[in-house]
Amino acid sequence: MKITILVDNYATQLSSLSKRLLSEWGFAAYIHDYRILYDTGLTGTALLNNMKALGIDPNEPEYLVISHRHIDHTGGVKAFLNARTKPIKMIAHMNLFTKAYATGESGKLEDISVDFTREYLESKGVNLILVREPYKITNGVIVSGGILRKWGPSHTGAVTDEVPDDMALYVKHQNGLIVITGCGHSGVENIVEYGFQVTGLNKLYAIIGGLHFMGLPDERIKQVTDYLVGKSPSVVVGTHCTGILGIAALRNALPGAFRLGGVGAIFEL
Repeated sequence: MKITILVDNYATQLSSLSKRLLSEWGFAAYIHDYRILYDTGLTGTALLNNMKALGIDPNEPEYLVISHRHIDHTGGVKAFLNARTKPIKMIAHMNLFTKAYATGESGKLEDISVDFTREYLESKGVNLILVREPYKITNGVIVSGGILRKWGPSHTGAVTDEVPDDMALYVKHQNGLIVITGCGHSGVENIVEYGFQVTGLNKLYAIIGGLHFMGLPDERIKQVTDYLVGKSPSVVVGTHCTGILGIAALRNALPGAFRLGGVGAIFEL
């Protein structure tokens, strides 16, 4: 199974230089085997540039899964759809069009909602599927729906709500559960344990994506890394809102499983 990071805060690969890849605040990943684009980044500029550079045609994805409604994950939707000539199935939470806000450094509320409407999506031929419960894309691939939060705290940072629409992508692999997460607002323990509940698996093979360590106290980051150490994953990739210090914490706690993310990073699982 092949996963490519298309949008991330960081450019960490030599291919970023040779292929002129762009980074930006946000996240997007492509799951090649199932033709799933998971999130679209902030602007669409990095997404389309990097797709072209990495040889992924905008018409190739058959599914667009949105992890949650924040603009750094949905801001590239319009550019992506405008670059396509085919309809696509888009799976998002029922809260997709609910207003979202974050408190900026100045203390002012910033609107971080989606910048498109249901009518726009319909005009582009999108088959929009809004869910609250787990949604099976195909055998072994499940969109989490709203994630229960009974195993640990949420990671909301400066966001003004609990982000009930936060959705992970769960893939059943022969080696265990693969978790792909956009920002991890639900909290790592909740995302993983709910994945076990939804899939029936009990072994964590890989977790890839934003874990929202940014803004967390050191003791909370240690709680999460200790939890992951206890699950013995083979692959751990912290991207986007995991933050530089959070990524370092993952490397220190899980040196054997740690992999570096960044635009253009490819993981064969």
